[in-house]
Amino acid sequence: MDERPPANDPGPLAPITSQPPRRGRRQSTVIGALFVLIGAILLAGQFVRVDIGHYGWPFFVIVPGLLILFVALTARGAVSEGLAILGSVVTVTGLILLFQDATDHYESWAYAWALVFPGAIGLGMILYGLTASRPGNVRAGTRQVGIALVLFLLGAAFFEGVIGIGGYQLDHTAGVVLGVIIIALGALMLVLNLTSSGRRSP
Repeated sequence: MDERPPANDPGPLAPITSQPPRRGRRQSTVIGALFVLIGAILLAGQFVRVDIGHYGWPFFVIVPGLLILFVALTARGAVSEGLAILGSVVTVTGLILLFQDATDHYESWAYAWALVFPGAIGLGMILYGLTASRPGNVRAGTRQVGIALVLFLLGAAFFEGVIGIGGYQLDHTAGVVLGVIIIALGALMLVLNLTSSGRRSP
């Protein structure tokens, strides 16, 4: 007796497992974080007396930047990455202006530019990579942010500690210690780069 199943029998069906929408969760996480940031700013304004006319004008830069980020991280299409970078650049620029306006220290642009280029560009790449599930963008953006932080710290140490554009200069001992630390960090980065390139080469 032939016990073979009919030709049109699909056989035992594999159990259907529902996979969680990772992309949707990441987008909602980023959007939620943006809402928390905006709400925290508004809430802080209710408890801290701030002269909006004098100190609040940078929010006219920050809020449009956040809106551009919101559109970039929720939309689909090839322009999303560019919008994410644009929104990040605008938002970070507004935050720097907010700090400078509150402290009246606009001279810090001498080194704060590193937080915008390449810092904010890398941040936009990270946010887009997280929402679009593109780890390559996250890695590239992380490198950009790392470079920006190094440039920012070096610039702050030079312009604030050595030149004293903010009215404060390091004394002789602190300057020597800072110089040695910077040289050691630079030498460490060079050694790591040379060893890693040597391992990659055949």
